[in-house]
Amino acid sequence: MKNKTSVNLEVSLVEIIISILIFAIAGAIMLTSFAAARFTQIKANDNVTAGYLIQSNAEMISSFNSANDMIEYLSTSFNYEENRENESIFINYYDKSWNLCNEKDKEYIITVKVNNVLYPYGELKNISITSEKAYPYPFIGRNKDTIDNVIYEIHTQKFFPDIEGR
Repeated sequence: MKNKTSVNLEVSLVEIIISILIFAIAGAIMLTSFAAARFTQIKANDNVTAGYLIQSNAEMISSFNSANDMIEYLSTSFNYEENRENESIFINYYDKSWNLCNEKDKEYIITVKVNNVLYPYGELKNISITSEKAYPYPFIGRNKDTIDNVIYEIHTQKFFPDIEGR
């Protein structure tokens, strides 16, 4: 009976538990990293699409020769309109594939705000076009102090001279 082997089960069990914990922590970090990478990719794609939509609207606005033509274009291109004193707001809602939808199914919002500044020789329009995500991206951009869902934003001005006033 010379084949006596002593097995220390307590040390082996502790080593197994520690190795399982290390792999579990590494797995959780890996899954979080993959999720953050995926939502960063989605955010980058949203930035490109929002930029395209906003810039095409800004180009259309800059092409008009009269304020009435611009307001008519915005009224027909946007589904929701709100008029205040010296300010008009136009809103479109988009689903997750950037297709127009109603407010209930919205994933993205594009807002055009037009402020009027009247001068004796014309009209200045301060235009702000903003694209927002209705809900924050998970795993990325978690700043608890501010919740900023803005994807893309442009501020511009367009002056329409008063031709009749000359």
